[in-house]
Amino acid sequence: MVRWSRIFSILFVAVTFAGISLPGTATAGYAVEPALEGYPGELYDFEKSTLQEKPLLVMFFHCLLVILPACFFPGELLYILSIFLPFGFRRVTKRTILDDDFRLNLYRKIAANPGAGAVELGEMTGVSRGRLRYHLNMLIREGKVAAVDYRNRTGHFARNQRHTDLEQRILISLREEPSRTILRYLLGSPETTRNDVAERLGLTGSTVSQHMQELKTEGIVTVGRDGRFVRYRLSEDAEEFFNQCLDDLPISRHPSTGNYRATRGHEDSSG
Repeated sequence: MVRWSRIFSILFVAVTFAGISLPGTATAGYAVEPALEGYPGELYDFEKSTLQEKPLLVMFFHCLLVILPACFFPGELLYILSIFLPFGFRRVTKRTILDDDFRLNLYRKIAANPGAGAVELGEMTGVSRGRLRYHLNMLIREGKVAAVDYRNRTGHFARNQRHTDLEQRILISLREEPSRTILRYLLGSPETTRNDVAERLGLTGSTVSQHMQELKTEGIVTVGRDGRFVRYRLSEDAEEFFNQCLDDLPISRHPSTGNYRATRGHEDSSG
């Protein structure tokens, strides 16, 4: 260790003397010439001289003079690098993911509105689509939020809220029309027919049949036949979920007196 310190000391002294001996330093000679014409009386801006414009030898010795002293104290060099290398950035981890105010607000919005999609979350937070997607991906990556794909849309859920697959499908369905209106009607009017739903909600028979078939496939609705009539009702698991969480869901037990077209304007406020 003593040997290396002595070598560095010798190198440092050599570099210092070499820098002093370069042209343009304090030891360089001065040439005095007679003045030419009179002072014009104009002021000129100084031109900035950068290190890149210096000769290669000057640049080399300049870098040595900056770096060489740090070689005597490698611990201090590592400490300085640990401060300046990140340039003010820090790695986001599971512990620090919610330190950001916007991500914390976004996480709370998802927890309060389980099953909400990106468009709905964008309307709630009022940010651009790119910024929302960036922070959503970070929350998903660190395990704070789960993204569930269902019926060509993606619903988001807070990980600390435990939902079964059926409950997730129900919550996603409640975030969009006309599924929400249909489920609300079935909750207040079990054993209903397709014509009853279509007439009460102002929907076409084909629209009702399509949504009922999708809800049946996902286990949310059951279908029974009464003579020539097909009757729909909520499945036992779906009905149990509604009874347990009715107060926290964007749905009412009593069916709307208006039709679906009249209630579309209230879709966002009920979420």
